[in-house]
Order: sequence, then structure tokens, then C-alpha cells
Amino acid sequence: MWGLVMCVVGVLFAAQTALADHEANSGSFKAILSAVTDFAAVEIMGTVVRVGTLDGTVTITESTGGPFELNSSSTLASAVYVKKSATGIALEASGVITDSAGDQWYNIARRSAGDQSVGGGGTGRQEIPGGTGKYEGIIGSCEYYVDYLPDNKLVTYSTCQWKRN
Repeated sequence: MWGLVMCVVGVLFAAQTALADHEANSGSFKAILSAVTDFAAVEIMGTVVRVGTLDGTVTITESTGGPFELNSSSTLASAVYVKKSATGIALEASGVITDSAGDQWYNIARRSAGDQSVGGGGTGRQEIPGGTGKYEGIIGSCEYYVDYLPDNKLVTYSTCQWKRN
């Protein structure tokens, strides 16, 4: 009987810890995004304008807890707008990241450094303006680096801070 009581107490403690972890008020995480791009481009007066989509996966590689669970993977769907001229690059991508439970967090990435050529890339900043389910009320920001690969593929490495609004 004593063993059964200890087992029940252990299960309740683990469930409470998991629930409390999802309800954390702030934290940090690192993520790797791997994606395929599909762009169309137009050149206008020395400026190349590219628009398209970015589809891939996001995996959390480090986490202090909360809704961004260590080793969890999610899908990404994003729309991207890029202007590149002799003076530089202006990139903005608005994305939705969906985890296996169907909960979503939103991501707006901006970058004004680097390029989009194979072997190129650059640093930028991402904002997390909210989400649904366990991400509801979450806001945050990330610093990221993107690396462009052959065959319209890319990888980004993000370091993020978040809090509950």
C-alpha cells in the first residue's frame, strides 16, 4: 500500500511540475530552423525585389523551460519580402510556427545585413508577438544568423528571450 501512495504522490508531483513549467512567466531558448525557399524576383531600377515563401521546421536546442520545450520540433510557414540594392538588403518575414499539439507562436524576422547567396547570410532580429494555446500571451525577441545553402535551402540559428504579457 505504501508503494502505491508513493507512486501516486510521484505522479502528482511530476504533473504539477510539468504544468508549472508551461506556466512560467519568462525564459530563454535557442532554436535551429531548417527551411526551403520559393521566391520570385523582379529587378527595378537597380533594386531586386524578391517575394515568396519559406517552409520548414524549427527545433528547440536549449531551453530554460516554459512552453518552448527542449528538443521539441515544430513546422514553419512564412511569407518573405526582400529588397536588395547597392545600398544593402531589407528583409522581412512573417511566420507561423505550429507544434505537434497544434499550438502556434508567431515570428516576424527582419534583417538589413548580409545577402541571400549560397554560402552567404547575415544576422538579424526576430520578434515573437504572441501565439495560441500554450503560447498565448507570449512576447519576445531573438537574435539570429542565417546561412544560405544550395537548392534554395537555409538554416538559421536563433537565441531568444521571452515573457508572458
